[in-house]
Amino acid sequence: MNERKKNVMKTAHALFVKKGYAATSIQDILDQSGISKGTFYNYFPSKNELLIGIFEKINLETDQRRADVIAGRPVHDKKVFAQQVKVKMEVNKENNLFALFQGVFVSEDEELKKFIKQHHINELRWMQRRLVEVYGMRVHLYSIDLAVMMHGIIQHMIHFVMALEEDVEVDAIIAYAIRRVDAAVKEIIETKDALLDPHALEKWQPEEKLLRERKKSRVLQEIGAMQKEADERSKELLAFLQDEVREKKPRRLVMETIAASLSKNDALILRIKEFFA
Repeated sequence: MNERKKNVMKTAHALFVKKGYAATSIQDILDQSGISKGTFYNYFPSKNELLIGIFEKINLETDQRRADVIAGRPVHDKKVFAQQVKVKMEVNKENNLFALFQGVFVSEDEELKKFIKQHHINELRWMQRRLVEVYGMRVHLYSIDLAVMMHGIIQHMIHFVMALEEDVEVDAIIAYAIRRVDAAVKEIIETKDALLDPHALEKWQPEEKLLRERKKSRVLQEIGAMQKEADERSKELLAFLQDEVREKKPRRLVMETIAASLSKNDALILRIKEFFA
């Protein structure tokens, strides 16, 4: 993305937060960013597409920062998971995402509302996958229940504390939510009490992307299971392998070579073959 386009997005973002999405005109954006109408439409077909571009940029930043947090660390580590959850909240705050969301709802634009709905579903899907990686496949059948529960606890706690005009202690709220999930995992497995279909959110993802995510998740789950019992050398190799599978273009030869050097590697090698199939 060229610097001029970045500047337009940055300018529009600030205007949407200050004036509101609906109240900000394209002319306002042109005046503030110093570009012509033709240049604007060369970058963005509409004001809607500009806002969607801003949201997508924020999502990419969240994904990258979450990847940085987990790099070289075990997928089942709850402290890593907590830090990743916090990343989303930090990025939202830095980008005044709540104000942008409010602008969408006030605008009554159905296309934008659909995009925001997809944004929310994607976050729940991420939390669902991470909960399975943290707690293991034993929670798969209950993973949506747990994701909705944890997400709801965090969001409502924050809104309540803000309504009281008190300081929000994000780390304490996330830690509290994880303790509630710890307790729920034990109880929910004993009672086998599932309310939501663990595949309920899958219909919102393109089939090709969904299949890729499933394969990636299976590899990461296998790595997580091995990390719990591995020696120090193997943990380092597994951490490297974990980072590799999260790359945009994972290297098959590298992954297969590392997996072959590990003991008790049959299940992992199988998952890697499935991943590249």
